[in-house]
Amino acid sequence: INGSKLIYHSAKITHSFKSRIRYFFGGMCLCWFTLFALYVSTVYNKAIATSNTEIIVNSVIVLFIMDLDEWIFSALEAINDDWTSHVAKSEDEMKVQIASQQEELKNLREIVERIQDSLTQMDQIASEKEELRKLHEIVDKMLESNASAHSEHVVSGSESDVYAQQLETEHVDDIVVPYEA
Repeated sequence: INGSKLIYHSAKITHSFKSRIRYFFGGMCLCWFTLFALYVSTVYNKAIATSNTEIIVNSVIVLFIMDLDEWIFSALEAINDDWTSHVAKSEDEMKVQIASQQEELKNLREIVERIQDSLTQMDQIASEKEELRKLHEIVDKMLESNASAHSEHVVSGSESDVYAQQLETEHVDDIVVPYEA
């Protein structure tokens, strides 16, 4: 496992070229020793195991050979601690970066939801403006029809002045026009 981690870290561009070479060769050595131990244990068990006790003894030997991988990793740590400590530091840094990117992604999703809500509200406002425009046209038509109906009838001078003044100042809501059907 440690050998494959070193090989994985050798592929990262963030490390210097020299470090990447060291990671690669260290990982290859660890993987080679592990595969060699697996090969030796398989050949050894096929050749020697004739009874159950011999299989158990062989299994203990295989476990010892497999433990050799951990000893080699410890030897690499003793030779140059920077090789292995840098791997652990970069894993921790990667976890911190992942956590910060997940938090940033969460914030961006919240922003997108707010923008979608705003767009929905803007669509509602646009449709309400359109309805208001249509109502305004209807009111204008009603005012025109009322004005033409009033022009046919005799209206006192002061009353017509008030209607005209209200129409000019666009106080449509204040106009009280008796409607005759």
